Amino acid sequence: MFTENFEKHLYTKRELKFNKDGKFKILMMSDIQEPLNINERTMPAINKLIDKVNPDFIILGGDNCDHNSVSDKEKLKAYLDTVTYPMESRKIPWAHVFGNHDHDIELDDVEKTMLYENYPYCISKHSEGIFGTTNYILPVKRSDSDDIAFNIWAIDTGDLITDSNIKIPEDRFAFNRPVNSDAWDIIHFDQQMWYYLNSVEFEKRFGKKIPGFMFQHIALWEFQMIVDNMEKLNAYGCTEERMGLGYFNSGMFSVIAERGDILSVASGHSHIDDFSGKFAGIQLSLDGSAGYSPYGKDETRGGRVFEIDENDIENFRTYMVHYKDL
Repeated sequence: MFTENFEKHLYTKRELKFNKDGKFKILMMSDIQEPLNINERTMPAINKLIDKVNPDFIILGGDNCDHNSVSDKEKLKAYLDTVTYPMESRKIPWAHVFGNHDHDIELDDVEKTMLYENYPYCISKHSEGIFGTTNYILPVKRSDSDDIAFNIWAIDTGDLITDSNIKIPEDRFAFNRPVNSDAWDIIHFDQQMWYYLNSVEFEKRFGKKIPGFMFQHIALWEFQMIVDNMEKLNAYGCTEERMGLGYFNSGMFSVIAERGDILSVASGHSHIDDFSGKFAGIQLSLDGSAGYSPYGKDETRGGRVFEIDENDIENFRTYMVHYKDL
């Protein structure tokens, strides 16, 4: 069932392709998390960020709005009209994953993501039949052919663990737990199977593993390895905020490590942190908050950039562009 609709993974509404110079640039903007009355600093900052980076593709990394204010379909549409205008007006293909605040809007998740997908330059897809909604694959083609050189994987990390179909103790906060553990959901087993089997199918179809990046909102447990070993792993960036991770370790990292096609996993959710480091051969990166209304630290607000060369994909660059430097 996980690969029966495989052909849809080969299609994007707007083609993604490496430029003639063999380069491709991604901008990740997470935790915009603005209310309907958007902070007057946020949209000018986003516009400056996009102009500075000049990305080929933009991914919204979850908590794209504040559900307390953006609370129904009409308000979400009005909000998205404003927040997506910088991409739409520049004709930049973009996509999104849901964060916990996006799930908190009391509207069917498929109907919710369809609002995003209706924008001309939104190339998000949605999944049905597995946990979450924003699980999809976006292929990026080589500059000189229609061969797929690279895959962008989106994974839905859900909301609170209590909102999922996993049974946990009602008095969960009374338990002694690892420092990693928080109240958030995890990447479920059917999502892991979906990734694994479609990754294998790509290899079967094209005779090789297709390298890719994975974007999600709530970080994997292994991100804590970066926080606890910054110097040993030559990592860099801010780690001031305690990581808000899933209630237990989903095992997703071991799955992608075994497959060997995911070079980078990037997340949002912890607004202040913006670190990056490589653990077990996989780059793990936190994206700072892109909005001024949610809690955070102005020094780390901005977006994360990924620069990729189709002839040397494994040696990509990633770095933050902070609003304070624009």
